[in-house]
Amino acid sequence: MIEPDEWPKCPVCQARFRAASICSRCGADLEPLMFLIANAYQLRQDARRALQAGDFERAQKLASEAQATCSIRRGANLWLLSRWLLSLSTCA
Repeated sequence: MIEPDEWPKCPVCQARFRAASICSRCGADLEPLMFLIANAYQLRQDARRALQAGDFERAQKLASEAQATCSIRRGANLWLLSRWLLSLSTCA
């Protein structure tokens, strides 16, 4: 999941996200943000499964989509790994 130092902030008041659907500071609706985080997490899980299956092209596509949805350091690492493995598989 997301490391504490990568937790998103409320887009309205910049309070630290506490995994609640309403911001504890300003009362903003955070459900859309929660949806994006959950969606990106699922995409990364699918990318990991694609890597395990040896489908590096699909893994890179999924990792890229996850990063576009909610960018985190682990996601960037997953994307780099999938890109590297894809480049190795196309060289062979």
